[in-house]
Order: sequence, then C-alpha cells, then structure tokens
Amino acid sequence: MAGARLGSGSSRPSQAPSLWVPLRYWVAAQLSFLAVLFWAPFGTLGLEGSYYQGHTLAITHLLALGWITMTTMGASFQLVPVALETTLYSERMARWQFWFMLLGTVTMTLHFWTLRFQGVVAGAGLIVVAILLYTINLGRTLWQLDRWDIVARHVVAALAYLLITAILGSLMAVNRVVVILGGDTVRLITAHAHLAGLGWVSMMILGVGYKLIPMFSLGELADDWITHWEFWLLNIGLVGLVASALTGSTPSLPFAVVIVAAISLFLWKIFTALRESRRPKLDWGLWHAVSALIYLAIVGLIGLWLASGWGLSPRTSSRLAFGYVVLALLGWISVMIIGMTYKILPFLVWHHRYSDFVGLRPVPTATEFVGEDLPVVGFWILHCGILTLILGLIFQSAPIIQVGTMFLATVGAIFAVALFLIYRHMAPQITPLPEAKIGVP
Repeated sequence: MAGARLGSGSSRPSQAPSLWVPLRYWVAAQLSFLAVLFWAPFGTLGLEGSYYQGHTLAITHLLALGWITMTTMGASFQLVPVALETTLYSERMARWQFWFMLLGTVTMTLHFWTLRFQGVVAGAGLIVVAILLYTINLGRTLWQLDRWDIVARHVVAALAYLLITAILGSLMAVNRVVVILGGDTVRLITAHAHLAGLGWVSMMILGVGYKLIPMFSLGELADDWITHWEFWLLNIGLVGLVASALTGSTPSLPFAVVIVAAISLFLWKIFTALRESRRPKLDWGLWHAVSALIYLAIVGLIGLWLASGWGLSPRTSSRLAFGYVVLALLGWISVMIIGMTYKILPFLVWHHRYSDFVGLRPVPTATEFVGEDLPVVGFWILHCGILTLILGLIFQSAPIIQVGTMFLATVGAIFAVALFLIYRHMAPQITPLPEAKIGVP
C-alpha cells in the first residue's frame, strides 16, 4: 500500500526563516570551499607518501566543517521547516551559533596546519558549543510537529550522530594532549569519519532528498516501506560499523553489507521518482545531483571492498581507504551540495530581491542569474578533477594528484564566478527598473 506523498505537496515560503539566517552560513561555507580548491594544488604536496600531515588534516577539516557542515546547517535552517511544514524555533539562536561555528572552524584549521593540538582542542570546544545550540534549535523545531514522517526521522538521527561526532572528535583532540582514549588511532579516525560522513551529513541529505529531489524534478515519492527499511538498515549498519571500528572485536563486513543495502533502497527510490518525473529534461543542477548519487553507489561498493579486505594488502588498503574518504567528501557530498546550490540559492535570492516587484516592473527569472554555460563547463571539469585526484591518490602519483588539484582549482574559479552572478542581485538597484505598463495590451 502506498504511503504519504513526500514530493507532491507545495511548500509555503512563509515557513522559512529570514534569508539572512542561512545566507551567512552559505557565504562562509562557499568561501571555505573556494579556499580548499585554490589551496589544494599547494596543500596536497607529499600526499603520494603519507596523508597524516598537518596541512592535510587542515584541508580535510576546512572541507568537512567549513564547507560541508556549514552548508548543511544553513540549508537545514531553510529547508527543514519548509519540508516539514513548521517554523524554525529560534533565528536568534541560529545567529549566535554561527559565530561559535565560524571561530571554531578557523581555530581548528589553523592549529591542525601547525599540529598544535592545544589550539585544536580550543577550536573543538567552540564547535561543540555551536553544535549544542544547533541540536537544541532543530530539536525544538521538530518538537512542534504533529506527525513525524521519514524526513523528520532522518533529521533526528542526523542530529544525534552530529552530536556524537563532535564529542568523539573533541576527545580525540584532547587525547593528543593528554592520553584519555586507548586503542588504535586509525580505528578512532575510522569511527569518527563514518559518524560524520554517513551518520550526520549523508543521513541529512538522504532525509531532505526524499522531499527536494522529487520536488525539483516534478516527480512524486511515497513514504512507504522502502523508505523506512532504508532508514533502519542505514542506522543498524552504521552503529555496527562504528562499534566494530572502535572495538575491533566484530567483523565490519556484515554491517557494510547492511549499509550498501540501505543505499541501494534509497537510490532505487530516487531514480524511480526521476524516471517518472514530469519534467521534460533535467537541468544542470539536477545533473549534479544525479552524478552525486552515482558517486554514492561507488563509495558504497568501495566501502564494501575495504570491509571484506579481499585481495588487499595493508598498504593498498590504506591508499584505497584514503581515496574512499576523498571520493565521499568531494564526489558524493560536495557534488550534491553544488547541484543544490544551483537549484536553491538563485530562487531564494530572487524571492528576496524581486518577488515584491512581480507585475509592477520587469524582473529577471532565477534561471537567468547563472545560465547554463558555467554549470555545464564546471560539471565536466569537476568530474575530471575528482577522478584524476582519486587515481593519483590510489596509485601514489604526485603528477596525477597535481593535475587533479589543478582541475579542482579551475572549478573553484568557475564556481566563484557563478556565485558572484547570483549574489550581485542582492545589491540594491542604483537605477530604478522601468515600470511595466499594467493593463495595456
């Protein structure tokens, strides 16, 4: 029996907070991403030998915290209330949280670069405060709901994993100053990375994706047994995988199989909605999303291979694991965020700047802000950069790594131009637009 429809309803713009709430997160996140892409050709030196270096840790955390987490937080303030038809509990709390998150991310990045872990601990403390404020704010927002659908369940789970990730990460930082955690450092990193990438970010993307992707593609998606099986399998697999990483007493392969099964259900559901879409063709924002979903499938298969250990020597396994993490951060998560940026940001800026003038004077459409040329060129260069970088990391080739990072730096320049073309519409018009002649044929 089909369940409730997730992608067919209309969203009420009045439920979203002020644009300035998510916008500060997005601007900080986009600047972080551009810094990572422009920094990459100079900050990946030596990666063909070892990845546990100060500059590598700095880039990774600027990408994970500054770009991915900042974007996800800002987007959730805008999209979760709309998707769940409620209102954000406190815009003031969201504004205070931003400064803790920004200062914590900058502090951690700078001190990871110099491997001064006292500073990393200080930055981690600021980020924990920000995450506590975020969890309280979204938690109180969800508390207002009359009915919890599959989107709300994913958001609650993502919040729980985010809090656990922050606590574990802080303990790991303290552990570098005063030993409080036993066990293998690699096991701690493995647990921390999967809690962050799969439990926090991917759980949020999957949950909100059930609403957004059908809505953008003019399709429909039912809240049925497939979505609920995906949710529980993903949680069971993740908890088991993290426990296996921390204790080393249980094999990780069964839990990796469960996670891949959950991912397969999600992909089946989303691609079914896309196939039944009423949109004649996908725009390039959605093509980014589709390619990100393909990367998600590849990441799942690589994770399954790593968990099985089949045909892998310790050295090969280490290099493949590094490629697996980079592919998850850049291929799956970052490509999805870029695609959704091209879909969401122009519309929100247009609504903020021009919605009051519709019918009174000529206004541009949101799709005219960037056009198609930049997203198309950026799309292909981005994928060339990601795949080249992954090959260079796995095969330990410094020249290939350098070529990949140069591709990514080019993408950074293209993305910066696209953002400028969008944000320039936020500036007030110096010359008034000509008034439309209402009622004259």
